[in-house]
Amino acid sequence: MIVELAVVEPFPWAALLSYLGARIIPGVECVDGNGYERRHNGAVIRVTYRAAGGCLRIRANGKVGEDEIAARVARLFDAGQDTRAADDCLRKCAILAPRIERVPGLRPLGCWCAFELCVRTVVGQQVSVAAAGTLVGRLIERCGELSPAALRAADLDAIGMPGRRVATLRHLADAALSGELALDSANWDEIDTRLSRLPGIGTWTRAYLAIRLGRQPDAFPETDLGLLRAAGATSPAALRALSQGWRPHRANAAAYLWCVS
Repeated sequence: MIVELAVVEPFPWAALLSYLGARIIPGVECVDGNGYERRHNGAVIRVTYRAAGGCLRIRANGKVGEDEIAARVARLFDAGQDTRAADDCLRKCAILAPRIERVPGLRPLGCWCAFELCVRTVVGQQVSVAAAGTLVGRLIERCGELSPAALRAADLDAIGMPGRRVATLRHLADAALSGELALDSANWDEIDTRLSRLPGIGTWTRAYLAIRLGRQPDAFPETDLGLLRAAGATSPAALRALSQGWRPHRANAAAYLWCVS
């Protein structure tokens, strides 16, 4: 199967791959110099960007649904977002303007699988991006895949995470298995409310997921250490005050601060 998916340009493929490459799920997905690749239902999916045609080229070597795969790729790379209004607003800020000049069209990544993203985000609480990647690799070794059933059945003892974080992952899996947490629902407010009731899911986790899973254009995790450093803010309160000028495009502002130095 080969499908071409149109994108709204400018589309900074290299910057998007770079951000995603640091946050992949080892053994499930990978990023190389010009593409993204992952396993899905027994098939291998590869996505590359064709600048001349302004499209993502999707190739699958197994039997998969064309519409489903195209929808997942579009969601992961937010292929349909027209970033011009956000860029015009954000370039008024001296901190963001040079970033936008270097990488116009940047948009926050979405996700391939909502549950995978939730697990990756919980694992990333209060640890570096690299350390989170190591821990996710251990999860894959124990679980085989990051599905609710596989995670719930796995032995997660001595995996290198605090016991409370392991408990949070188990609560997340239980909620997904029971239907209490319908992560594929289009209603972000309902998902956010359900997440808030789970132990160990705090404001940073929910704000990050609001950007990548909920696609909330003004979501902003003001306590994020990377954002604080990139913006030169001395405290979350200072960053919150600074971010008021970025409304209603704070999610795109976060992408620039995370991705472009």
